Amino acid sequence: MLVPTRPHHLADLTAVSAGQDGLLTRSQAVAAGISDDALAHRVGPGGRWQRVLPRVYATFTGRLTESQRRTAALLYAGPQAMLGGPTAASLLGLRYAPTDRRVHVLLPHAVRRRSVGFVAIRRTTHRLVPWYAGEWPVCPPEVAVVDATRAMRSLRDVRALVCESVQRRRTTPSELMRALTAGGSAGSALARRAVEDVTAGCRSSPECELRDVLAGSRRLPCAAWNVTVRDAAGRFLGVPDAWFDDVWLAVEVDSREHHLLGTSFDDTLARHNRFEAAGIAVLHVSPRRIRREPAQVRREVEAAYAARLAMIQGT
Repeated sequence: MLVPTRPHHLADLTAVSAGQDGLLTRSQAVAAGISDDALAHRVGPGGRWQRVLPRVYATFTGRLTESQRRTAALLYAGPQAMLGGPTAASLLGLRYAPTDRRVHVLLPHAVRRRSVGFVAIRRTTHRLVPWYAGEWPVCPPEVAVVDATRAMRSLRDVRALVCESVQRRRTTPSELMRALTAGGSAGSALARRAVEDVTAGCRSSPECELRDVLAGSRRLPCAAWNVTVRDAAGRFLGVPDAWFDDVWLAVEVDSREHHLLGTSFDDTLARHNRFEAAGIAVLHVSPRRIRREPAQVRREVEAAYAARLAMIQGT
């Protein structure tokens, strides 16, 4: 945890700098006895220090590492700061977090700091308890995900991030909805659609897209998404992507994305075999076909549903 300290002499300053990735604030330098003139000399031409942000200095020259950029951003923003948005989402291990070279920082609304250089500041009126990703104070995952989506322009990418955050149990649909409500409506339209999808049970972007496709049908009831299916004796059979309980029809999205997030191909095959043995019809579709042939995919699901319904009614 980064806790800025006030050194009392130059020896302390060296230790403080070492604990802060070689970075110092102006107040730390002054507290150690370095005058403004001496500070200006150290960061001037030929000096061994450099100014990286307002009132934040590196005790070395050259490019900052990603760790040093984050440390500098937190020193600039102050002790109540936490990393937010894409920065926090990435540190929390979410691989679909958008790439952004800036360091995103979240602050209480009363703290007056502005975005500058490589630091993007957002203030909030809500009192948040920071999480920790290793040594880094980060905002709660649901806040990080919602904030990260606000600048995203692709619904597919937003869905991928939101679904990943739930699939990997970093957060829940209800927590995401609370973060959306608390954060205001600006830039939230795509996130709201994605949160509706995960609330319905979708756990990958291709599943969300299939949900869109099936919602356009007048012949299909609403599917259930990622629900537990058991046989008549109560034995566990699996969790299909889309499930039509009245006709025992499962629709599976053969998605590499879903396998990367925790469901292996072998698990998918084993589930398929259990379904078939229990008399469940299984229809497989690929993300590519959902995106390129949505009408045909919808017709295939409608035909499979009609066939199952006719078989059940004929028995």
